[in-house]
Amino acid sequence: MLQIITDSSAEISEAEAAALGVKIVPLVVIFGEQAYEETALTKEEFYTRLISGEFPHTSQPSEEAFTRAFAETNGEEALVILISSALSGTVNTARLAVRDGGFSKVHVYDSLCTTAMLRILVETAAKNREKPVEEVISILDELRPRIHLRAYVDTLEYLYKGGRLKKSVAIVGDLLGVKPIVTVSLDGAVIMAGRAHGRKRALKELAELFGREELDPAYPVYFLCSDREDPARALMQAVNRENAAIFQICCAVGTHIGPNAAGYVCVARSAKTAKRC
Repeated sequence: MLQIITDSSAEISEAEAAALGVKIVPLVVIFGEQAYEETALTKEEFYTRLISGEFPHTSQPSEEAFTRAFAETNGEEALVILISSALSGTVNTARLAVRDGGFSKVHVYDSLCTTAMLRILVETAAKNREKPVEEVISILDELRPRIHLRAYVDTLEYLYKGGRLKKSVAIVGDLLGVKPIVTVSLDGAVIMAGRAHGRKRALKELAELFGREELDPAYPVYFLCSDREDPARALMQAVNRENAAIFQICCAVGTHIGPNAAGYVCVARSAKTAKRC
């Protein structure tokens, strides 16, 4: 049976991973000189430190970490579904581990996704694990363009600190109360898809975007938040999805998103209705 491996940005807890039969290789968060595996740092602790002024750096898992995970497959077929190569060097490191370790039955898949988008791919692979790996990859290839993320960022400060934005743009944007609407492009990058003035307007625009989605009912709708659930719950209420699952954005992505962010992830019926940029 096909083994499934992913990284900690997939928003899958250790208990859920055990239930799904999925192995998690954690990303690394660095505060000062102290490095933490993402699974060893609670999101509550991470966001508390982030908001208090400690700005972290992030790193992909080491080649050694992947080598250990791949060795545990015991020569069985494995599919490794990882955070977008446009956001992290994780995919490249995993491929080096495959090459250097001679793991011929380990297949590394660039999700071109992150957070709950990646979770949907992993869940889908787990449900289809009894099929040949080539067929599972084909299923993911068809699904991937239909996964849609929209979110708003409350402040531009963290995008600037992470090198994603010029300081002058961040200062002016925050002074004007601009809340960027971000998405994940089809090539796996986080990009701006719009902007709103004020948090209420940003939530309203997200609700309007959600209302135009042509959802595939075979897949769940997930909602996202960073440090606080309030904005995400307000969005859930606005779109009549109050019973949907909500996930805190992982530390590796939260480093650049910052506090008070909210958004949603869904799957469209067809790729034509799932333009992510």
